[in-house]
Amino acid sequence: MTQRRVVVSREPVALGHARDRYATGECGPGAPAIVGRQLRQALLTVGAVAALLVAAPVAALWLPEPGAWVALSLALHGAWVGLAVFQLRRAERLER
Repeated sequence: MTQRRVVVSREPVALGHARDRYATGECGPGAPAIVGRQLRQALLTVGAVAALLVAAPVAALWLPEPGAWVALSLALHGAWVGLAVFQLRRAERLER
């Protein structure tokens, strides 16, 4: 069995040209607004994650030894789950 080469007749679109589709309205008139809202939501989530990462060692220093382990084990993981649920619900609402 021989394999034939297939010639591709068109070049792939450069990454920088994806922005042109938004500017020309190919993706719909609301696409840039949705992308902007998604970006703001992502930055909010990144900020909350950074705050949790900074707060964990600070809480470990301030709390007494057994309390620090409980706080880091229960409260921090609960905050991670809560943040994940918040991000998921907000992202789904922005898509509608």
